[in-house]
Amino acid sequence: MNIKRMIGAIERAIALLLRWVGYISGLGAMIGFSANVFQWSSRGPIAFLIQNVQTLWIVAITVTVILLLAWVTRLHTRFIRGYRDKFKRDLRKNWDFEGQWRIPETKTLLVTGPEDPGGITKAGAHWENYTLSFSACIMAECIGVIVRAQDLNNYYMFQIRRDRIRPHRRVSIPFVPVTNTPPNQTSPQIQPVQFHVGWQIFDPPTELSKPLEGWFDVRIIVRGESAHIYINDNLVFQADSFLKIATGKIGFRNHGMEQALVRNVRVTLHE
Repeated sequence: MNIKRMIGAIERAIALLLRWVGYISGLGAMIGFSANVFQWSSRGPIAFLIQNVQTLWIVAITVTVILLLAWVTRLHTRFIRGYRDKFKRDLRKNWDFEGQWRIPETKTLLVTGPEDPGGITKAGAHWENYTLSFSACIMAECIGVIVRAQDLNNYYMFQIRRDRIRPHRRVSIPFVPVTNTPPNQTSPQIQPVQFHVGWQIFDPPTELSKPLEGWFDVRIIVRGESAHIYINDNLVFQADSFLKIATGKIGFRNHGMEQALVRNVRVTLHE
């Protein structure tokens, strides 16, 4: 067991201990508090509050600790352990996207155009080594899968068609427009920086030995500069010294008439 795993195990043990201490102390306090509530009518509210200040304080602290632990656990799960989405709520809460994405049926995302950039998760700017897994069904043309996204204009995308996989890189390049200096001015006019957004397409594509039909499972492992793609547990794509963006989010992108359904998106982080 390395140092990081050991520290993680200690942190989880301490969190579990604190959680159960909070539960037990809170349960005892609430039992005592409930028993005293029945004496409210005979003693009056002022006397009741005075005689139960300590109990009320313990109950308040316990509730606060439990809520804090729940919040920390949720953050730990999302930002340290990874990410998971079963598409049960508003897409805008977890995703930044352009286009006509929607949830056509329970736990299913429709990835479609016509907008060009696609969509990426809100979390994950510092994700480095991870496994992205999901189930997909191509409705028309393909499903574009995004990894190591800095934003909607800088990322890698694997375009998975029924018979092949073609890697892409979307990149934005800054430039300053060149303008002529008007005759009545001695210095050139300052122009704001603009960006050209384009695609780098890596050919030839990787042909699949068997055409994809219906629903299939995808697992993409990104580690360092390498990328491995598994479809239905079969390795179908491998590239080393390929990913030049060090960290980034995950997402999907279809354009024009391209459409696909996606379920059970999960990101598992690695060291």
